[in-house]
Amino acid sequence: MQVQGTHTFQAPRKVVWEALLDPTILASALPGGEQLEKLSENEYKAAMNVRVGPVQGKFDGKIELTDIDEPNSYRMKVSGQGAPGFVNGEGAVQLEEKGTETVMHYTGDVQVGGKIAGVGQRLIDSTAKSMIRQGLAALDPQIQARAAQAAAPAAPATAPTAPVTNTDGAAAATAPAPIPAPKPAAAPPPPSAAKIATAVAKDVARDLASDVVPLHSQEKVLWFAMGAIAMLVVVLLLRAIF
Repeated sequence: MQVQGTHTFQAPRKVVWEALLDPTILASALPGGEQLEKLSENEYKAAMNVRVGPVQGKFDGKIELTDIDEPNSYRMKVSGQGAPGFVNGEGAVQLEEKGTETVMHYTGDVQVGGKIAGVGQRLIDSTAKSMIRQGLAALDPQIQARAAQAAAPAAPATAPTAPVTNTDGAAAATAPAPIPAPKPAAAPPPPSAAKIATAVAKDVARDLASDVVPLHSQEKVLWFAMGAIAMLVVVLLLRAIF
């Protein structure tokens, strides 16, 4: 299975790079993530609870970073296994700075086996792409909060104060009162596992439905179906009454 795409972060490349290597930040944006622990300088232990169609279960695995070119790019190797089967893959991440924004380019090649492979390649592809989109969307506010903290003043400003005059008429030296620097807004809490699962399910349903109904027409079809169901309910109620 091949995955590739881009995502734009509203933050400098240095901030994005540091966030991508911070297990605390990544764990909050990992769809289905239950654990992300740093084992060594470039190796992490991960545990995820993943659902693909009717197959659901926990995967335990490792993520290893190689060919690190700070703050531009790195490659990663992923291996995991659990009751649903196994997942092995390799990928690459490249960060491109564009003004105050950073564009992430990602590519990957993933192999799956076991029960999870039996649900069909189309469903696996759609679920994987949705999980990547949801993870990056959850990562956005975390990175923006970190960028705001990095841009905050290092020391509080001071406000001038009028000199205080002693009883003998001499001016007494006074220290200016410090003005606390405004605190950057904290990042909103990451979405719950249930919310991410619901979003992934909607993504997958829309993607699979696009094989039959184009995306731009799905909303019209949905409203038509809802109207037809409502009319059917009304007819059944009228027949029951009369």
